Amino acid sequence: MNRVTPIDLKIVPQGITMHSLAPLDTARRIAHRKLNHLRLTLLTLLSCALSFSVHAQTAATFPSKPIRIVLAYASGGPTDFLARQVGDQVARRLGQPVLVESRAGANERLATSHLIASPADGYTVLLVAPAHATNPSLFTMTYEAKDTTGLIHLVNLPPVLTTLPNSGINNFADLVRLAKAQPGVITYGTTGNATSTHLTMELLSTMTGMQLQHIPFKGEAPALTELLGGRLNVSINTITASLPHIKGGRIKPLGISSRERVALLPDVPTFIEQGYPEADVTSWFGLIIHSATPKDIIEKLSGAFQLAIQAPEVRERLAQAGMVPVGGTPDQFSAHIKRETERWAKVIR
Repeated sequence: MNRVTPIDLKIVPQGITMHSLAPLDTARRIAHRKLNHLRLTLLTLLSCALSFSVHAQTAATFPSKPIRIVLAYASGGPTDFLARQVGDQVARRLGQPVLVESRAGANERLATSHLIASPADGYTVLLVAPAHATNPSLFTMTYEAKDTTGLIHLVNLPPVLTTLPNSGINNFADLVRLAKAQPGVITYGTTGNATSTHLTMELLSTMTGMQLQHIPFKGEAPALTELLGGRLNVSINTITASLPHIKGGRIKPLGISSRERVALLPDVPTFIEQGYPEADVTSWFGLIIHSATPKDIIEKLSGAFQLAIQAPEVRERLAQAGMVPVGGTPDQFSAHIKRETERWAKVIR
């Protein structure tokens, strides 16, 4: 037997016609709409009040859980060292652990996409290098510059060009002469395509007119291993990675890409000294954050990291690794990134 769907019957009292009810229904509908509008207004005001309250509590109590520093490069390299040095200090100051995790790949784009996809609550920050500024000129981006903002410029770290002691290349001028005599034969290793070390060598090649063969690696350790094994002619790496091998006499430096000589390698001339005034391509490292993060949380985090790189024990460890602390405000680091992006756009395009 088929089930009958109940019907809501409206019973009209005797003596009252449907026509006579029309004005009453209209009044009720108007009153109902006004009531709904009032409810919506009250809910909106309540939502705003709650949002303001939660925001105020978050800013006052932040952080209430661990903070993550995401690396755009493999663990164990200079970025990992830097993140752990400053992270330990920040953890002590803010009372929450600071975790370091690697999301290497795609020349920082993978890690940046992860940052943008993470909640804009201040618990995820990303450690970036010059690739962050060169990527827009090299790749089709899936995100925009406005999606992230600077947190703090942590350090500068100039790269050094090295070769084997028995290579027959005693200075940068020797390399230029040899490369011009054998175009495309001399090999050089870097930490990967479109990285700051790669672009530094491309810039030097353009300035000198030499043609070298680029061999990219996934990190500094593999590049230096190949150089030490005699399978590369030269390699360009950070001082942090190169210094132990230089001090041990296993490789020798040909020049350093910085405005001034570095205290750890006082006898190594800069490329500027060697006649190339535009060859100041110091690598830099800093932290960025989701641009939608509340400003007071950004300021609190930036202040904590600023104090971290000012700590005497941290400055000493960074100096031993060839890193020069910089610091500054979020706006200053954002401006630095913008300048670097514009600078490399002119070189690349």
